[in-house]
Amino acid sequence: MSALISKSAFIKAEQCLKHFYLYRSHPYLRDSLSKEKQLIFKRGTDVGILAQQLFPGGTDVTAGEKRDQQLFAQRTRELIEGGADTIYEATFIHNDLLVMVDILHKKDNAWTAYEVKSSLKITETYVKDACFQYYVIKNCLPQLADFHLLTLNSTYVLAGELDITGLFKKTPVLKDAVKNLSYFEHKTQVARLTLEQNKIPDIKIGTHCFQPYECDFLGTCWKNTGDPNSVMSLGKLTKQAMFELYDNNIRRIDEIDLNTIEHKEVKVQVKAVIEQKEQADVKEIDAFISGIKSPYCSLDIEVWMPAVPFYQGTKPFQQIPFLFSMVYEEEGKLKRYSYFKPFEDDLRKVFLEQILEATNAFATVLMFDKALEESVLNQLAELYPEYAKDIARLKSKIIDLAEPIRKGNYYHPDMKGNFSLKSIAPVVNQEAGFDKLDVQSGIVAMYMYEGLGTQNAIEAESAREQLIDYCEMDALITYQLLSFFRSKLV
Repeated sequence: MSALISKSAFIKAEQCLKHFYLYRSHPYLRDSLSKEKQLIFKRGTDVGILAQQLFPGGTDVTAGEKRDQQLFAQRTRELIEGGADTIYEATFIHNDLLVMVDILHKKDNAWTAYEVKSSLKITETYVKDACFQYYVIKNCLPQLADFHLLTLNSTYVLAGELDITGLFKKTPVLKDAVKNLSYFEHKTQVARLTLEQNKIPDIKIGTHCFQPYECDFLGTCWKNTGDPNSVMSLGKLTKQAMFELYDNNIRRIDEIDLNTIEHKEVKVQVKAVIEQKEQADVKEIDAFISGIKSPYCSLDIEVWMPAVPFYQGTKPFQQIPFLFSMVYEEEGKLKRYSYFKPFEDDLRKVFLEQILEATNAFATVLMFDKALEESVLNQLAELYPEYAKDIARLKSKIIDLAEPIRKGNYYHPDMKGNFSLKSIAPVVNQEAGFDKLDVQSGIVAMYMYEGLGTQNAIEAESAREQLIDYCEMDALITYQLLSFFRSKLV
């Protein structure tokens, strides 16, 4: 029997046949999976298992140590023939096409398939994914009467015990699936022919490398773009504009004609690479920092966004602030202060009171990319209206130090087209040490905080310290960034 083409493989074929071929024939070339992606995949698995409670008492055909799709398909057939009503991870194989649907449920002798997504929204890819599953299952199970996507319900609010029925939202995709049966017949044949040719398709890199998902083989396909001054390292440029340069044989940033660039934030990058030195618009920087009043502090907030609401009165993916760190100067010495919200209790009101008290004496509160912090403060103002005026006062003090960088008033070639705090940190402080921290992203911070619910006291304290180190580093670099900008005015 030929090698099976799974749903995941088919979606890759839709994106790029080269991606599909490499995934199937040369998986060892696949890029390493980032910690962030691993955590997101785990979230999807956890939500899928939770959704099984919508149809309790089913049988999971994948239970057991042996991972064998043929065996799973056999178990599925046996369960259907044996009169089962609910099957988890129901597996079907048709013409070498393999699908494993999250939930298969029978009612009144008619089967309905449910595919679970740990998301609030339905994307075009989710629909196509479900339609492919329907195509395969319908050819194996004529009694399949309907197909639904299950997503998390954005309007659900936890009140008392978790209501699984209210947590999930059902969206029918049967009409789309039936309408596109011939499409999948054609597309799956194209995928088979690609494998039969036993040759890597000659497909150039392009915008498709990132749509609908970032390709798993960028390290292979993009290996010739590794020049540190490649146009592919330009930030603030659309993928389409980037590839227009690349396809016109302009492969290096220093080959770009500055006169053809309209946007300042792109031009400053090109100029920095050509001149191999930092670019600082002293006049604009001076005008920006002149509005900063003393005394000032820097502030950074970390949030947890659980897919499944954990605290009463919260919704799926609601931002729950759990940690803030601030840096300030006192008697000529840098001071740090952090507040960490315990995991077990919903102490957002205490969190808010702590942050208001800690920042009260400062005339300016420095942040880097204030969008998240302001979103958190707005939600807290809505939740605790008695503090609305105090929150408004705090918000009026905020100065976003990302603005000079975002507007192209400062750029250093070492930033490599990245305008984040972590990209400028080594420029501001060569010993910043983000790469030495156990936590290196907000996503990892969220899942580390979530893990506190299952850890012993020693593990929890270690995680707490790591999270505070990460948050304090953000606050420290933000604080030092102001002095760095001031040094450019000398």
